[in-house]
Amino acid sequence: MTYGNATQTGRRLFALTGRTSILAGAAVAGCLWNAASASAQTAPLPPVQGFEQPSGLKLGGFDFFTRAQAGIQATDNIRLDPTEEADLKRVLALNAVARSSWEKHALAATVGYVSQQALDIRDQKSDALSGTLSGRYDFTDEVNLRVGLLSEESIIGKNDPLQFNGNLNGTTQTNTLEAALGWDDKTYFVNVLSRYQDISNDTDIDVTVVSRVQSQDREEYNLTVEAGKHYGWGKASVFGGPIRIRYSGSEIILPEDRDSEGGRAGISIQYQEGNLTGLFRAIGFAQYFNAPTIGDVISGVGTAQLSYKIDDEWGVGGVIERTFDETNIETSGGLFTNLAGIAALYKPRSDVYIKAGPTYRFYEIEGTPYEAESFTLDMAAAWQVHERVELVFNSSISNQIVNDAFLADLQYSEANATISVVVTF
Repeated sequence: MTYGNATQTGRRLFALTGRTSILAGAAVAGCLWNAASASAQTAPLPPVQGFEQPSGLKLGGFDFFTRAQAGIQATDNIRLDPTEEADLKRVLALNAVARSSWEKHALAATVGYVSQQALDIRDQKSDALSGTLSGRYDFTDEVNLRVGLLSEESIIGKNDPLQFNGNLNGTTQTNTLEAALGWDDKTYFVNVLSRYQDISNDTDIDVTVVSRVQSQDREEYNLTVEAGKHYGWGKASVFGGPIRIRYSGSEIILPEDRDSEGGRAGISIQYQEGNLTGLFRAIGFAQYFNAPTIGDVISGVGTAQLSYKIDDEWGVGGVIERTFDETNIETSGGLFTNLAGIAALYKPRSDVYIKAGPTYRFYEIEGTPYEAESFTLDMAAAWQVHERVELVFNSSISNQIVNDAFLADLQYSEANATISVVVTF
C-alpha cells in the first residue's frame, strides 16, 4: 500500500478522493519521459502548460491520441551504484489514448509502453507495458457509476523506495480493479469507492542490502467514502475507510507474517484561481501487522503542491510530500519518503520552454536505524519544431548518501543527459 503520493497514477488519486479516476487519467497523453526515465530522479517540475497539444483523430464517436518518443541517454553510472560504470541507453516510449466524445456516459482506453536498453551493460530490466480500460455510466445528471481496470508495469529506479527492499533491478506489476458510485449536484458530492489490487515484483534481489529473500507479492483491498463541497476556487473533501493487505509469497521464504489491517482518514483541497493552482492532502493512517516482530505503524502522510504562472514567460512551482510504502525488510512496517522540491519554467517563445529545479529526498526505514538522503537537480528543455514534432533535452545530476555501511551499495552519484524526439498524431 502506498499512502500520500498524490503525484502518482490516477488509480491512487481515485482511491483517495473518489473524484479522479483512471478515466480522467486517460485524458493525459503527455509526460512520457517521467515513465521512461526510471534511472533518473525526476524533479517535481511545476505543472505549467508546455505546448498546446494538436488534436488527434476522430472516428465513430471516439477521439484517438498517440504520442511517441525516442531518444538516447548518456550516463556516467548506468547501474546507479558505487561501480560507476558509464554507458549509453536507448529509450523508446509510446502512449496511445482512445476516449469517447459522447454527451452521456463515457468509455476510455490507454496503452503505454516503455523500453530502455543500455548499449553495453545488458543486465537491467528494460521493458514495461501498461494499459487501462475505464468507463462511466450516468444514471442521472447527478448519479453515476465509474469502473476501471488497470494493468501497470513499472521499472524500478533508484528514486523508488523499493530499492531499500533489495530490489536493485526489475519491474513491478500492478493489476487494479476499482469501482465508484458517485453523487454530485454541483454544490456537494459524495463518493463510495472499492478497490482491489494484485501486486507482484519481477526483480533481482540483493540479500546483502537489508532484507532476506522475502516476496512482496500481495493483494490489497480498500474501501473509501468521501464527502465534499465545490467552491468557486475549487473543492474540498474529507475521506476515509479500511484497508487490508494479504501477502501471497511462500511461507518458506517469509519468516514473518506481513499481513495487515488498518485504516486511514484525510482531507483534500484542490485550489485554482487565476494563475495560482494548488493541491493539499493530509492523511492519518494506522496499520496493524500480524507479525509480533513488526510494530504497529500509526503516522501521517500527505502532499502540498503549489504552482503559479507569473506571466506568459515565467512560471514557478513547489512541492512538499511524505509517502509510505510497503517493505519486505524484517521488523520494519514500511518505508517513509520525505520529499521537497522547487522548480521554475521559462518560455521565451511560444515554441520553446525550459524547466529546472532541485529535489531533496529523505528516506526512513521504519523500525530500523537506517536512513538515506538524495539530492537531484533536473533540467528539461523543449523546442516545438513542428505542430506535431518536439525536440526534447533532459539532464539530471543526483547524489545519494546513506547513514550506515550496511547500505553502502545504495550510495551513488550520477549525471546523465538525454536527447529525444517526440511525435504526436
